[in-house]
Amino acid sequence: MGKKRDAILETLENLTADELKKFKLKLGAAKLPEGFRVIPRGALGPLDVVDLTDKMVSFYREDFSAKLAADLLTDMGLQEEAARLQQLE
Repeated sequence: MGKKRDAILETLENLTADELKKFKLKLGAAKLPEGFRVIPRGALGPLDVVDLTDKMVSFYREDFSAKLAADLLTDMGLQEEAARLQQLE
């Protein structure tokens, strides 16, 4: 696996169940640059952190997935978790 994929996975594993649920909600409503499409909310619900990481990387590639995850975590007030991902950029 790639370094950023591993970092995304590790970061998502550190979230509580409620934080992960909120992260998925924000991910499903994220404003994305042209050329990217939103992962359908119905597809996000049942995903565990491993599958969510894989889904993000398959939709957005590793680089953008790490940036997107960091932005969403910052928006959630989880700056420490976001900082882990931002260090990789």
